[in-house]
Amino acid sequence: MKQRTVCLLLAAVMLLGVTGAAGAAEENGKTWYVYTENGKDLNVRLEPNGEIIGRIASGEEVQVLSFLDDTWAEILFHYNHPEQGEGEWKACASRRYLTDIAPEQLKEAMAAEQNAYTGDPLLDINAEFASAEDVEPYLIMIRPPRATSWANMRWIPSETGMIIAQYKATEELTVLKEMTHYLQVQDPDTGDVGFIHRRYAAR
Repeated sequence: MKQRTVCLLLAAVMLLGVTGAAGAAEENGKTWYVYTENGKDLNVRLEPNGEIIGRIASGEEVQVLSFLDDTWAEILFHYNHPEQGEGEWKACASRRYLTDIAPEQLKEAMAAEQNAYTGDPLLDINAEFASAEDVEPYLIMIRPPRATSWANMRWIPSETGMIIAQYKATEELTVLKEMTHYLQVQDPDTGDVGFIHRRYAAR
């Protein structure tokens, strides 16, 4: 229980991870949120690797128009465009610092999850297995606890479970079953099947 509590508290402190959905879903103006692990502002650029035209504070909303690739997101941003003047125009930002979960929502989910554990690892794992539901397989993108870290696939739906593999931001896994706190997933490249926490996944 102590190990699980420490893991949960660390995840709460880290707050938000990375997310993306290229190949998983069409975004079309969906609201996302900026998360930078050091709390600094996110640079907004005219084009990928281009001139910096502004910044967005960590925790602020951003409207994502599309994901250009595994690195860049096309967003709507208010700035003085060199050709079209001042207004709301397309711009680019690093997708690794975007998440689809609002900060307050994740805090509430983390608190609710911590309160749900019984203190008995076996009971908690069995309860997670009992909540499993079959779903039509779909892809998720990995959202690690920090932009520069990774998410673990485990043998069992528990933070104490042995790690099968680790995945960086924007890597894709196929969901086979949904549980209360975990997803049973399969790596489409290796065929490995395991469990990953919902907080590290973005559909």
